[in-house]
Amino acid sequence: MAYDILLIEDDANIRSFAATVLQSHGFAVTACETAAQGLKLFNDKRPDLIIVDIGLPDGNGIDVCRMTRTGVGPFVPVIFLTAKGDLQTRLAAFEVGAQDYIQKPFAIEELLARVKVHLKIKESQDELARRNYDLEILHRVQQDLSDMIVHDLKAPLTSIKGTLDVIKSRGLISEEAYKNLLSNAGEAADFMLLMVNDILDIGRSEQRALPVELSSISVETMMEKLKSLFNPSCQRKNVRIVSTVDPQAKTLTTDTNLFFRILVNLTSNAIKFSPKGQDIEIRTSKVNNKTCFSISDRGPGIPPHLKNHIFDKYAVGHTKSAAEASGTGIGLAFCRLAVTTLGGTIFVEDRPGGGSRFAFELEAK
Repeated sequence: MAYDILLIEDDANIRSFAATVLQSHGFAVTACETAAQGLKLFNDKRPDLIIVDIGLPDGNGIDVCRMTRTGVGPFVPVIFLTAKGDLQTRLAAFEVGAQDYIQKPFAIEELLARVKVHLKIKESQDELARRNYDLEILHRVQQDLSDMIVHDLKAPLTSIKGTLDVIKSRGLISEEAYKNLLSNAGEAADFMLLMVNDILDIGRSEQRALPVELSSISVETMMEKLKSLFNPSCQRKNVRIVSTVDPQAKTLTTDTNLFFRILVNLTSNAIKFSPKGQDIEIRTSKVNNKTCFSISDRGPGIPPHLKNHIFDKYAVGHTKSAAEASGTGIGLAFCRLAVTTLGGTIFVEDRPGGGSRFAFELEAK
């Protein structure tokens, strides 16, 4: 990368000599002869380093240095060109924030050495500033994540508490109502446990790979278990889960726990964003040596610029029309982690006619 250097010097010979030396060593140099020109170029170009003469036709280099230290922006080192023995001026320059000085006349080696050392210091300071900024962003993301997790856990906890309060206050109720209340409470507890396990597994994966226990499973049985789990949610939202299983893909050798949690997260996401009265379609097919699963909804879809990041940790892919249904982004991040652990791939695409189709493929065994 060519560093940009702003050179402010009214002596044409010195200005030309310094610019030629610096350019011959790979630096990009913008040169001018007045303080006003220098300040305009500074604001327009924001150079990496400034070399400025003390005495200028319309002011002095100390004023230029003082002006560059106002406002916000990356740190820019300033090197003064000064006459030999002018101690008072040097002290004044340091007081307004200059980093160094070069006595005139100067040698090529001295000019290059001082420029390089201060650019190296600037590079280190910029990197430190970037790291501090990244840490601040990470802190804000973690705080936002904590707030979202608390919010998402509050809903099922409220459901469980409400169920217990109803049973306690009404005493004996019909068997059917009793079953419905317990079913709702159980569903809420299941989703709380799912979220907690997703968070724990994402954390563990950063230290070591997730454990995998392979076994033969019935895909149709998994689908029925999935429908049973989401039955209360589907009834509340008036949606159906419609599943189709390819006869050649009825069995699969994989990790039962990871596989089912992938389905649960993707189905939960589809129900969350589906309009009332719309079906959720889950299809299982066999393509060559892969078993393919797709979960389709009629929700608002994923904006194109988010498709490549929707499975990132803490990513949230809602649109304005679905803002109330936004979540933590943990579930989809876990899905990618689990599918990758099982040796597969996962992606999202637009569903013809509107909505999204989340799909993943696993090796058929």
